[in-house]
Amino acid sequence: MGLELRDSPVLGRQDAPLTMIEFTDYQCGFCRRFHVNTFPEIKKKYIDAGTLRFASRDLPLSMHKNAFAAANAARCAGEQAKFWELRDVMINNAANLGAPAIVGYADGLKLDPARFRPCLDSMKYKAQIQKDMHEAEEVGLDATPSFLLGWTTARGVEGKFLVGAHPLATFEQAIQEMLRGRP
Repeated sequence: MGLELRDSPVLGRQDAPLTMIEFTDYQCGFCRRFHVNTFPEIKKKYIDAGTLRFASRDLPLSMHKNAFAAANAARCAGEQAKFWELRDVMINNAANLGAPAIVGYADGLKLDPARFRPCLDSMKYKAQIQKDMHEAEEVGLDATPSFLLGWTTARGVEGKFLVGAHPLATFEQAIQEMLRGRP
């Protein structure tokens, strides 16, 4: 299965042999578990080492009333090169993502409120978030976090899906299997 990166925020080297795309929901407790327990080690061992690039896509679930607005907020923060910082704060505070809290997090990150708040209020990135949601649906994803892990291609990634907040060992095994079977 393959996906394009399109406008997804990306961490890591463009020439990394492997790419992982995460479909996330900012209010998802399982996404938070992955972010807190597993992602730091993946970042240190694979992203920072140049083996893996990591992309973030949005899959706000309908049961989470603030997830869609949080996804928009992260993209608005990206306009000021603070996507990953706001993403981190929001995932760590998944139970507190109402509009006042998000504005407070943005203020704490020193985002320019004259740029951030109009972007937030207008839901500027609604169409892009819906496009991520539609693409997830097309490939059968309906839970978060969900990941596509595979070989880096010119436009994205070609690989296999992992669904759920798996422990680090599961991701390491999949990464090592792919590296051993290098095309």
